[in-house]
Amino acid sequence: MKAKILPALLVALLPFGAVSTLASAQEAAEFTADRPGATTGPSVLPRGRVQLETGFAWERSALEGPWATTWTVNTSMLRWGFSDAAELRLQANYLISEGEEGRQFGFDSVIFGTKARLYEGNGILPEMALMANILVPGRKGSAFLSEHWGGQIALLCENELAPWCSLGYEADLIWKGDGRPEVFFGAGLGFQPWERFAFQIEEFNIGAGEGLQCWSELSCAWQVSPRVQLDLATDICLTAPERYAILMFGVSWQITKR
Repeated sequence: MKAKILPALLVALLPFGAVSTLASAQEAAEFTADRPGATTGPSVLPRGRVQLETGFAWERSALEGPWATTWTVNTSMLRWGFSDAAELRLQANYLISEGEEGRQFGFDSVIFGTKARLYEGNGILPEMALMANILVPGRKGSAFLSEHWGGQIALLCENELAPWCSLGYEADLIWKGDGRPEVFFGAGLGFQPWERFAFQIEEFNIGAGEGLQCWSELSCAWQVSPRVQLDLATDICLTAPERYAILMFGVSWQITKR
């Protein structure tokens, strides 16, 4: 088992060295990241921009049965601005989980899609974008991936309330190919009291029918350089807070200006 886990760890860490080298060689450019936060902002990368957003997480949960501990070894998203108003996105999460059924590991999501700007925002009208994703299935018997193709479509909105405060909100329809679609709705306030430091308070709901769960997320981000951001976040399950805990850490790197 250890022999199988080690290659996954090495693969997860390889982008750090490569991106670090590229970032130091590129001219600084305006920075925006979709990490952290449960909701996704409407900002789209400029044409030619490439950005890697990756992270790790520790999770302890008994929401769906006995207690289980899960390490997200790598949750990475690669974003590429292929036009002035749209970007392509590729995301993959690799997990190692220990619970009643023993140790399991593998990808729990492989997603590719796009985010396109709909409206830049004006006054009380929000900035808006449309995000569409395809959920890639796994082989039969996969520990975490669905056996069916799925899809997701989301409307992303944000209002600037003040130069240091914004309101973001998002509505999604998620279909995993093996049942009725799930809905997601989230909203949050973002604050930036200092130039390089920001934090968010969010509330979101996800599920279908009686399975709807309510959550809150607290997160903060620190831009340590013009091209690198660190973030820290935790979720609280409002439905059963005593049965869930998580801590997430992430890094976002702007690889190229164009």
